[in-house]
Amino acid sequence: MAHDLLHQILVSDLVAPVMIAEYGDMETTTGSAARLADGTLIPVDLMVYAQPQAKDGLVEGAPLLAVEVTSAASRERDLGEKKELYARHGIPCYWVVELGDYDVTMHIFELGVDGYDERAVLGWGETVQLSEPFKIEIEPDELFRGLPPWRGPIEGVEMAQDNGPDLPTADDPFEVDAFSRRWPTGAEKIELQDGVPVFYGRWDERDVAIAERAYPGRVVRLDQKPGRPGTMTVLPADPTAEIRARAIRIDVSGGDS
Repeated sequence: MAHDLLHQILVSDLVAPVMIAEYGDMETTTGSAARLADGTLIPVDLMVYAQPQAKDGLVEGAPLLAVEVTSAASRERDLGEKKELYARHGIPCYWVVELGDYDVTMHIFELGVDGYDERAVLGWGETVQLSEPFKIEIEPDELFRGLPPWRGPIEGVEMAQDNGPDLPTADDPFEVDAFSRRWPTGAEKIELQDGVPVFYGRWDERDVAIAERAYPGRVVRLDQKPGRPGTMTVLPADPTAEIRARAIRIDVSGGDS
Protein backbone atom coordinates (compact mmCIF):
# COMPACT_ATOMS: atom_id res chain seq x y z
CA MET A 1 0.00 0.00 0.00
CA ALA A 2 2.79 2.46 0.82
CA HIS A 3 4.40 1.80 -2.56
CA ASP A 4 1.02 2.27 -4.30
CA LEU A 5 0.65 5.61 -2.59
CA LEU A 6 4.16 6.75 -3.42
CA HIS A 7 3.89 5.59 -7.02
CA GLN A 8 0.81 7.76 -7.34
CA ILE A 9 2.78 10.72 -6.00
CA LEU A 10 5.59 10.11 -8.50
CA VAL A 11 3.41 9.78 -11.60
CA SER A 12 0.98 12.48 -10.54
CA ASP A 13 0.43 15.35 -12.97
CA LEU A 14 1.51 17.56 -10.07
CA VAL A 15 5.02 16.11 -9.82
CA ALA A 16 6.47 14.16 -12.73
CA PRO A 17 6.29 16.72 -15.59
CA VAL A 18 7.82 19.45 -13.43
CA MET A 19 10.75 17.28 -12.40
CA ILE A 20 11.43 16.04 -15.94
CA ALA A 21 11.21 19.50 -17.49
CA GLU A 22 13.12 21.57 -14.95
CA TYR A 23 15.29 19.17 -12.92
CA GLY A 24 16.82 16.74 -15.37
CA ASP A 25 19.51 15.47 -12.98
CA MET A 26 16.98 14.30 -10.36
CA GLU A 27 15.88 10.70 -9.86
CA THR A 28 13.19 9.18 -7.66
CA THR A 29 12.97 5.83 -5.92
CA THR A 30 10.60 4.07 -3.54
CA GLY A 31 11.65 1.56 -0.90
CA SER A 32 15.40 2.09 -1.31
CA ALA A 33 17.93 3.02 1.37
CA ALA A 34 20.14 6.05 1.93
CA ARG A 35 23.63 5.52 3.32
CA LEU A 36 23.94 8.71 5.34
CA ALA A 37 27.20 7.68 7.05
CA ASP A 38 29.34 4.56 7.57
CA GLY A 39 27.11 3.42 10.43
CA THR A 40 23.79 4.85 9.25
CA LEU A 41 21.66 3.09 6.63
CA ILE A 42 18.03 4.20 6.47
CA PRO A 43 15.38 2.71 4.15
CA VAL A 44 13.23 5.62 2.97
CA ASP A 45 9.71 5.20 1.56
CA LEU A 46 10.37 7.72 -1.20
CA MET A 47 13.49 9.71 -2.13
CA VAL A 48 14.35 12.37 -4.67
CA TYR A 49 18.11 12.51 -5.22
CA ALA A 50 20.77 13.65 -7.69
CA GLN A 51 21.76 11.02 -10.27
CA PRO A 52 25.44 10.81 -9.17
CA GLN A 53 24.30 9.72 -5.69
CA ALA A 54 23.12 6.32 -6.96
CA LYS A 55 25.77 3.70 -6.12
CA ASP A 56 25.45 -0.08 -5.69
CA GLY A 57 21.68 0.08 -5.30
CA LEU A 58 21.83 2.75 -2.56
CA VAL A 59 21.59 6.52 -2.41
CA GLU A 60 24.91 7.82 -1.07
CA GLY A 61 24.59 10.83 1.22
CA ALA A 62 21.61 13.06 1.89
CA PRO A 63 18.81 12.90 -0.71
CA LEU A 64 17.15 16.13 -1.78
CA LEU A 65 13.79 14.96 -0.42
CA ALA A 66 12.81 12.13 1.94
CA VAL A 67 9.16 11.08 2.28
CA GLU A 68 7.95 8.67 4.97
CA VAL A 69 4.48 7.12 5.20
CA THR A 70 3.75 6.39 8.84
CA SER A 71 2.47 3.19 10.40
CA ALA A 72 1.47 2.60 14.01
CA ALA A 73 5.02 1.40 14.66
CA SER A 74 6.81 4.26 12.90
CA ARG A 75 4.74 7.39 13.53
CA GLU A 76 6.45 8.51 16.73
CA ARG A 77 9.93 7.97 15.31
CA ASP A 78 9.13 9.47 11.89
CA LEU A 79 7.98 12.69 13.55
CA GLY A 80 10.63 12.67 16.29
CA GLU A 81 13.94 10.83 16.31
CA LYS A 82 14.08 10.32 12.54
CA LYS A 83 13.26 13.96 11.88
CA GLU A 84 16.22 14.93 14.03
CA LEU A 85 18.42 12.35 12.28
CA TYR A 86 17.52 13.62 8.81
CA ALA A 87 18.14 17.22 9.87
CA ARG A 88 21.53 16.28 11.34
CA HIS A 89 22.55 14.70 8.04
CA GLY A 90 21.44 17.71 6.04
CA ILE A 91 18.42 16.39 4.11
CA PRO A 92 16.89 19.70 2.97
CA CYS A 93 13.25 18.58 2.60
CA TYR A 94 11.29 16.01 4.60
CA TRP A 95 7.63 15.09 4.16
CA VAL A 96 5.67 12.81 6.50
CA VAL A 97 2.37 11.34 5.27
CA GLU A 98 -0.10 10.12 7.90
CA LEU A 99 -2.97 8.16 6.39
CA GLY A 100 -6.00 7.19 8.41
CA ASP A 101 -8.87 5.05 7.16
CA TYR A 102 -10.60 8.08 5.66
CA ASP A 103 -8.30 11.05 6.19
CA VAL A 104 -4.75 12.18 5.50
CA THR A 105 -2.31 14.60 7.09
CA MET A 106 0.90 15.74 5.40
CA HIS A 107 3.70 17.37 7.39
CA ILE A 108 6.05 19.43 5.21
CA PHE A 109 9.45 20.21 6.77
CA GLU A 110 12.26 22.35 5.36
CA LEU A 111 15.74 22.49 6.85
CA GLY A 112 16.58 25.68 8.71
CA VAL A 113 19.42 26.90 10.90
CA ASP A 114 18.37 24.90 13.98
CA GLY A 115 16.81 21.83 12.37
CA TYR A 116 13.57 21.44 10.47
CA ASP A 117 10.97 24.19 10.26
CA GLU A 118 7.43 22.95 9.75
CA ARG A 119 6.46 24.60 6.48
CA ALA A 120 2.89 23.28 6.46
CA VAL A 121 0.49 20.70 7.90
CA LEU A 122 -2.10 19.74 5.30
CA GLY A 123 -5.35 17.82 5.37
CA TRP A 124 -8.23 17.42 2.93
CA GLY A 125 -9.16 20.68 1.19
CA GLU A 126 -5.83 22.37 1.96
CA THR A 127 -2.91 23.27 -0.30
CA VAL A 128 0.55 24.79 -0.20
CA GLN A 129 2.99 26.06 -2.85
CA LEU A 130 6.58 24.82 -2.47
CA SER A 131 9.78 25.78 -4.25
CA GLU A 132 12.11 23.13 -2.77
CA PRO A 133 13.35 20.67 -3.82
CA PHE A 134 11.25 21.54 -6.91
CA LYS A 135 8.31 23.78 -7.62
CA ILE A 136 5.09 22.04 -6.73
CA GLU A 137 1.63 22.67 -5.35
CA ILE A 138 0.82 20.05 -2.72
CA GLU A 139 -2.89 19.27 -2.50
CA PRO A 140 -3.75 16.04 -0.64
CA ASP A 141 -7.13 15.75 -2.38
CA GLU A 142 -5.39 15.42 -5.76
CA LEU A 143 -2.45 13.28 -4.64
CA PHE A 144 -4.50 10.67 -2.82
CA ARG A 145 -7.75 10.66 -4.79
CA GLY A 146 -9.05 7.13 -5.44
CA LEU A 147 -6.74 5.31 -3.07
CA PRO A 148 -8.37 2.59 -0.92
CA PRO A 149 -8.33 3.03 2.89
CA TRP A 150 -4.88 2.82 4.44
CA ARG A 151 -4.37 -0.42 6.37
CA GLY A 152 -0.68 -0.18 7.18
CA PRO A 153 2.27 -2.27 6.03
CA ILE A 154 2.37 -6.06 5.89
CA GLU A 155 4.38 -7.50 8.75
CA GLY A 156 6.81 -10.37 8.39
CA VAL A 157 7.96 -9.59 4.84
CA GLU A 158 10.82 -11.48 3.19
CA MET A 159 14.19 -10.37 4.54
CA ALA A 160 17.81 -10.85 3.51
CA GLN A 161 18.99 -14.45 3.71
CA ASP A 162 22.69 -14.32 2.79
CA ASN A 163 25.29 -14.47 5.51
CA GLY A 164 27.44 -11.37 5.70
CA PRO A 165 30.55 -10.42 7.66
CA ASP A 166 30.92 -11.60 11.25
CA LEU A 167 29.10 -9.62 13.91
CA PRO A 168 31.16 -6.92 15.61
CA THR A 169 32.08 -7.40 19.23
CA ALA A 170 29.38 -6.44 21.70
CA ASP A 171 31.05 -3.11 22.54
CA ASP A 172 31.45 -2.01 18.92
CA PRO A 173 28.91 -0.33 16.64
CA PHE A 174 27.60 -2.11 13.56
CA GLU A 175 28.83 -1.20 10.11
CA VAL A 176 26.50 -1.35 7.13
CA ASP A 177 27.88 -4.56 5.56
CA ALA A 178 27.44 -6.65 8.70
CA PHE A 179 24.07 -5.16 9.61
CA SER A 180 22.43 -5.41 6.20
CA ARG A 181 22.25 -9.24 6.35
CA ARG A 182 21.53 -9.89 10.02
CA TRP A 183 18.17 -8.84 11.43
CA PRO A 184 14.78 -10.33 12.48
CA THR A 185 12.61 -11.68 9.68
CA GLY A 186 9.47 -10.39 11.43
CA ALA A 187 10.50 -6.74 11.33
CA GLU A 188 8.23 -4.30 9.53
CA LYS A 189 11.22 -2.07 8.78
CA ILE A 190 14.88 -1.97 9.80
CA GLU A 191 17.36 0.87 10.17
CA LEU A 192 20.94 1.40 11.25
CA GLN A 193 21.49 4.69 13.07
CA ASP A 194 24.97 5.63 14.28
CA GLY A 195 25.92 1.95 14.34
CA VAL A 196 22.79 0.97 16.33
CA PRO A 197 20.16 -1.39 14.81
CA VAL A 198 16.53 -0.23 15.10
CA PHE A 199 13.69 -2.67 14.29
CA TYR A 200 10.06 -1.61 13.72
CA GLY A 201 7.20 -3.89 14.67
CA ARG A 202 5.09 -5.05 17.59
CA TRP A 203 7.57 -6.40 20.14
CA ASP A 204 7.35 -7.90 23.61
CA GLU A 205 9.66 -9.58 26.15
CA ARG A 206 9.92 -12.73 24.02
CA ASP A 207 11.34 -10.71 21.15
CA VAL A 208 13.81 -9.07 23.53
CA ALA A 209 15.00 -12.51 24.66
CA ILE A 210 15.43 -13.66 21.05
CA ALA A 211 17.34 -10.49 20.15
CA GLU A 212 19.59 -10.93 23.17
CA ARG A 213 20.50 -14.40 21.91
CA ALA A 214 20.99 -13.12 18.34
CA TYR A 215 23.18 -10.22 19.49
CA PRO A 216 24.98 -11.63 22.56
CA GLY A 217 26.25 -9.13 25.09
CA ARG A 218 24.30 -6.19 23.68
CA VAL A 219 21.61 -4.15 25.41
CA VAL A 220 18.19 -4.77 23.80
CA ARG A 221 15.62 -2.13 24.60
CA LEU A 222 11.92 -1.74 23.82
CA ASP A 223 11.07 1.88 23.08
CA GLN A 224 7.43 1.50 24.14
CA LYS A 225 5.38 -0.76 26.37
CA PRO A 226 5.55 -4.49 25.46
CA GLY A 227 3.01 -5.53 22.84
CA ARG A 228 2.58 -2.02 21.45
CA PRO A 229 3.72 -1.12 17.93
CA GLY A 230 7.01 0.73 17.89
CA THR A 231 10.74 0.06 17.84
CA MET A 232 13.24 -2.30 19.42
CA THR A 233 16.78 -0.92 19.65
CA VAL A 234 19.97 -2.99 20.00
CA LEU A 235 22.66 -0.95 21.78
CA PRO A 236 26.30 -1.87 22.33
CA ALA A 237 27.18 -3.42 25.69
CA ASP A 238 28.88 -0.16 26.65
CA PRO A 239 27.38 2.56 24.44
CA THR A 240 29.39 5.74 24.00
CA ALA A 241 28.07 8.95 25.52
CA GLU A 242 27.15 10.13 22.01
CA ILE A 243 25.04 7.04 21.28
CA ARG A 244 23.40 7.26 24.73
CA ALA A 245 22.50 10.90 24.11
CA ARG A 246 20.84 10.07 20.80
CA ALA A 247 19.01 6.95 21.99
CA ILE A 248 15.25 7.18 22.56
CA ARG A 249 14.41 7.04 26.25
CA ILE A 250 10.97 5.89 27.37
CA ASP A 251 9.63 4.35 30.56
CA VAL A 252 7.90 1.08 29.65
CA SER A 253 7.46 -0.16 33.21
CA GLY A 254 3.87 0.84 33.91
CA GLY A 255 0.78 2.79 33.01
CA ASP A 256 -1.49 2.51 30.01
CA SER A 257 -0.90 5.78 28.17
